[in-house]
Amino acid sequence: MARPFVPTRMEEPITANHREARPSGAVDTRVEGVVANWFPRFLANGLDYLDVTRILDAIENWDQWGTTWEAAGENYEKLGRDALAAGHSETAGSHLRRAALTYQFAQFVMTGDTEARRRIHLRMADTYRTAAPLLQPPATPVRVPWRGIDLVGYLRTLSDDSPLVVLIPGLESTKEQFSTFEPFLLERGLSTLSFEGPGQGETWYEHGFRDEAYVDAMRALFAWIVDRPDLSGRRVALLGTSFGGYLALKSAPGLPVEAVVDIAGFFDLKDFDNLQPVIRDNFAHFMKIEPAEIEDVVSQVDLLGTLPLDVPVLAVHGEVDPIVPVEHAHRIAAAQMNATVWLYPDGTHSCNNLHTIVRPAISDWLADRLAVGA
Repeated sequence: MARPFVPTRMEEPITANHREARPSGAVDTRVEGVVANWFPRFLANGLDYLDVTRILDAIENWDQWGTTWEAAGENYEKLGRDALAAGHSETAGSHLRRAALTYQFAQFVMTGDTEARRRIHLRMADTYRTAAPLLQPPATPVRVPWRGIDLVGYLRTLSDDSPLVVLIPGLESTKEQFSTFEPFLLERGLSTLSFEGPGQGETWYEHGFRDEAYVDAMRALFAWIVDRPDLSGRRVALLGTSFGGYLALKSAPGLPVEAVVDIAGFFDLKDFDNLQPVIRDNFAHFMKIEPAEIEDVVSQVDLLGTLPLDVPVLAVHGEVDPIVPVEHAHRIAAAQMNATVWLYPDGTHSCNNLHTIVRPAISDWLADRLAVGA
């Protein structure tokens, strides 16, 4: 299996070790579990290390999670709206994008308070909507008709014929979160379309996740792409992170794509009962069902019979991923056979603790596959 350069093995991979100085029991176990899973993700997705540590140091129990993160987001939102009023669009875009991502992490695992999660999520979406036209290139909102509702996304285009990468978020991720991955692709001549399907982001309010529904939604998205004169004829690839990696692989058959990237995706959910409780709760939210009803839905999540694809596949996985064990990457590699597989010995979930290495490498791989500039 191909292995790109990785740094010398770190004795202590990046985690939330700054919290270990607190007395035992000072922070509740749910807070510690979420931080242990996703601290690198906060940094990989555009938040400042010192901001994150200040936020986390102010949280001593789970009830404070959403309000503390939201207050930090409010500070950036005010800075952004003040800058916008003063005519400083670049500063406004930067602050508002960071505010939106801070709101994202305020609500992304609030499974116990649906109303608060909805309120903060909609605030995040609204704040990013204000930031979107201020980014370079601008992020243009798109709406794709599907089964009587609109699927939503953000399109950032370069030249008229630049290849297009469709980015698929994971379980509790959103299209807005890709605003920190998109620049790596844009810098290499790749346009981007960050998309939310059934169960994700704004689409969740209209339709929960089902395996068949997501595949059908992706067909609708590609029909929409083909029907748009400014997008039709471009070379297209799929990129998915976490559960989005599974969704990219599952949706690819029959779509006019030339490459697929899976970052930390599942092969199936046969070990669903062994997942962390916070992950199982988020799956129930994603599917809009009660936990007791989940067995029938998760049994349909399986790449058996989908792989191998007839296009190049890149599978990227961290060997110390605490959420999706690396065995899933081995199973994808065995089923795809000719896949390019990058396993990072120190990589945590989605290799977010190595994002400055992994994201450029993935973007280069896609630029090569899609023959940018050829």
